[in-house]
Amino acid sequence: MTIRFPRTCAVIAVAMAAGVALPASADYYAGETIRIVIPFSAGGGTDTFGRLIAAHLGNHIPGNPTVVAENVTGAGGLLGSNEFARSERDGLTLLTASGHLNLRAFLGLEGLELDLNDLVPVVAAPMGHITAVHSNSGISDATELLNMQGRVTKGITDPVGLIESIVALEMFGIDYRPVPGYGGRGDTRLAFERGELMVNTQSTPAFNARVTPLVDEGTAIAAYAIGFIDANGNPVRDPGAPDIITAPELYAEIHGTMPSGPAWEAYKVTANLVQNTRGTIWVFQDAPEEARAALRAGVDAMVADTEFQAAALSILEGYEVISGAGLDQIKAELDAAPEEILDWLRNLMTEKFEVSFNPR
Repeated sequence: MTIRFPRTCAVIAVAMAAGVALPASADYYAGETIRIVIPFSAGGGTDTFGRLIAAHLGNHIPGNPTVVAENVTGAGGLLGSNEFARSERDGLTLLTASGHLNLRAFLGLEGLELDLNDLVPVVAAPMGHITAVHSNSGISDATELLNMQGRVTKGITDPVGLIESIVALEMFGIDYRPVPGYGGRGDTRLAFERGELMVNTQSTPAFNARVTPLVDEGTAIAAYAIGFIDANGNPVRDPGAPDIITAPELYAEIHGTMPSGPAWEAYKVTANLVQNTRGTIWVFQDAPEEARAALRAGVDAMVADTEFQAAALSILEGYEVISGAGLDQIKAELDAAPEEILDWLRNLMTEKFEVSFNPR
């Protein structure tokens, strides 16, 4: 079953029906090689997304260039990202980034030279996240969440890599105790299974595969999905888990009104940025127009190719690729993010988790 992304697919369909497209020359990429830098190790989600695109995109770009994916690893993604940031802006070097790397760049993580203001997305794919609460917490229903005050333990890996789940706790006003030292979300899930952590957030596919059995046996409850936010600021349920209430909806059930304030505004920014760009291919926005048009045309043709669709089905785990006008919407949302809310996020990461950011 194909799960449709709730925010952009209708926009894309309208644009395609209207015949909206950039003119693409077959000459720019003819005989060329496009290098896609992947700043993470082979085998992870970002790597498999980048390699999926690399395997198919060249067949559809006018001029049929060779496309190669290259892992440039080190320093949690900074090494490859910085190499890309210093590369020629000729459209021959692209970057594959995760949603959390995108957020690191957006906030200006110390040592990261990547600036999303300099980039435009070529193609992206979304993925949601779901939070569970352990039965040891003493609650049996998500609406009792605030009864856990003072007893919430949250396993911490890289704080920015968990930001959507951290901001959700801030939005609820829950007093939580960060427990550092975990290597990744898989480690926090195992600690959660053992009852060492009371709250745990996993990607929707990981939740469906690994946490749902705990819910079924009564070890955990599915508290809320992070979900998506529409253009009017309203919550949209995760298409990978449409029966699970979103955090803003749960807040409204508890308090009788939708959330408000800086944490809510930060939630709206992080939920969409992290989850809409779970996997993203970027190009410099000042690359030649011919290059950008050819890449856009190539992606539009690629996502319509049944061979690509079949290959993407398992890798994207049911979520659809974002292309066309959906990419413009992502860029518009980045440009519209209020600077005071970005400062709020930076302050949260600095004060609670000692994360440093580049001077602005």
